[in-house]
Amino acid sequence: MLVLEHSWALILLALIPLWFVARRVFAPSLFPRLSLTDSEGSMAPGEFAAAAALRRSRVGLATLAFASLVLAASGPSLVSQSLLFLERGDEIIFVVDVSPSMAAEDFHPDRLSAARGLIDGFLATRKNEAVGLVAFGGDAALICPPTLDYGTMRSRLASLRPGILGEGTALGAGIAVAASHGISTPAKARHIVVLTDGENNAGALSPATAASLARDAGFDLTVVGVGRRGSVPLSYVDPTTGEKRSGTYESSFDRKSLENIAKKGGGAYYDAGDSRALEAAFAAIGAGSTSLTRTRSVNTGFPLAPYLVGLSLALLALARILGIISGEALP
Repeated sequence: MLVLEHSWALILLALIPLWFVARRVFAPSLFPRLSLTDSEGSMAPGEFAAAAALRRSRVGLATLAFASLVLAASGPSLVSQSLLFLERGDEIIFVVDVSPSMAAEDFHPDRLSAARGLIDGFLATRKNEAVGLVAFGGDAALICPPTLDYGTMRSRLASLRPGILGEGTALGAGIAVAASHGISTPAKARHIVVLTDGENNAGALSPATAASLARDAGFDLTVVGVGRRGSVPLSYVDPTTGEKRSGTYESSFDRKSLENIAKKGGGAYYDAGDSRALEAAFAAIGAGSTSLTRTRSVNTGFPLAPYLVGLSLALLALARILGIISGEALP
């Protein structure tokens, strides 16, 4: 946004048309050196046209130089407004199941893709809330530490693929990794959201123990059970061998065990058997997490006056050069 600190100075621009009127009315008596009438008769038509063109160019350059100085006097600045957050929002870490069963196609196009899409949509509603990402399959790994850089978070989220952490479901390890990487943050409230479609069957730490540890560390734990029960078509590319695997997956997880994990973690359980239920779960998660806090607008100005003064001097120098070429003084 362009801001003028001394906008009244623009009144001086009215001198430009007055100057041109004065030249037309009183020349050549007041501006004898700007007239070519004395030498007009001794010039060839081509020479006279060239001299007239030089004169008009010099007048135009001098006029632009004056206008540039007037604009500089008006104190122009490019001002940008930014929002400064005076405190940090909540922290939320998504713990996403990437076991091969998350390639089941009872969601479009599959369970993992649907979960990724909703997390991405969740990020679009956040402002200053730190968001992190943990993935687990046969093992667990931190994919993105809690961050306000949602662009990085999105790129890491897009890298998740079924089977990238092996076979199995190490749910307890996933919760533990999330809790260990968010325990020292200054957020007022911390949340862990687990998205899984199966029972814990890998890792040395039980999910109930990990949930209790997370709660004791100041987290509340939400568990979302993704997928419907029964026979579900499944297709994915094995990240280790590059082979495409497809078939039918018998989907059945113990809802009560997942509810117990959420209860141990001091949070809630959501049964997301279809896309609508999964969207409703994310809406509830978003409503329970604080993103917007106290803010203050900060204006940053970039002054343009020095550049306009430099432009004016350059224009005057060019006008002087043309005057030397034509043998006339500056207008």
